Amino acid sequence: MIETDLFLLVLRAKSGDKEALSSIITMFHPIIKKNSQRAGPNEQSDLQQHLSEMIIRAVLRYDMNTIPDYSAFIESINFE
Repeated sequence: MIETDLFLLVLRAKSGDKEALSSIITMFHPIIKKNSQRAGPNEQSDLQQHLSEMIIRAVLRYDMNTIPDYSAFIESINFE
């Protein structure tokens, strides 16, 4: 189940596991790519990097004491 996988990956990433953080970015890559296509061709790479950084920040600040909820995590990532 993706919610459980994401929760465990976030838990590992918050403990400093860079591979887990990379897996999270890979998991969200289709969303990152889709959103970056809104930019011009010359800016898509920069936007993809920016969106990845936003996800990393959201992962690192995610409160693990709350009930693990995939949709709450998604809402915590502000793509604007």
